Amino acid sequence: MNCEEKTKKQNLIYNGRILALYNDEVTLADGSESKREYVHHNGGSSVLAVDKEGYVYLVEQFRYPYREMLLEIPAGKTELGESAYDCAIRELKEEVGLTADSLIDLGVIYPSPGYTDEPLHIFLATSFTVGENNPDEHELINTKKIKFAEALQMVERNEIKDAKTVTAILRYAVEYRSKKL
Repeated sequence: MNCEEKTKKQNLIYNGRILALYNDEVTLADGSESKREYVHHNGGSSVLAVDKEGYVYLVEQFRYPYREMLLEIPAGKTELGESAYDCAIRELKEEVGLTADSLIDLGVIYPSPGYTDEPLHIFLATSFTVGENNPDEHELINTKKIKFAEALQMVERNEIKDAKTVTAILRYAVEYRSKKL
C-alpha cells in the first residue's frame, strides 16, 4: 500500500535560532486531508572518539528538556553551508579538545521522526591529538574519559540515554567485535 503524503500547504509557525516549527496541511495517499506538525532542524554531527587504550571521550551536560545531566558523545548543529564532516571535526575540538586526523562515517540517524526532520550524522575518530577544549558561550560541559567497555555497560544499564550516543556505542561494539575496524 502506498502511504506517501503530499504537502498541500506549508505553514511556518515559528522560526528560531536553531529550529523552525511548521503545521503543514497534507493530502494522504487515500485522498483525505490532515495536518502535520514538525520541527525543522538543519541537522547535526556527532563523534565517538576512541583512543588506542580503549577510552571514549564523552561530555556531560545538563539538558533542560529532560531536567537532568546526560552523557553524550560530542555533537552539534551543522552551520549553514558546513558539511557534516566539518561540523564533526569542529565539535570534537570545541567540546573535548580533540583534533582528529580523520573520521570514519558510521551513518546517519533520524533521532525522532515523529516530529522532526533532523538528520544526525555519526562519525568515529580513532586517531587524534589531545588539546584544550573551547566550548561555545553558555555551553557548560564536563569532559569524561571512560573505558569503552564501561560505556557499553552504561548503555546496557540504561545510564546513557542519549540516542546518538547509544547508537554510536552499539555500532562501534558491533564493528569492534567483528574486527572490521
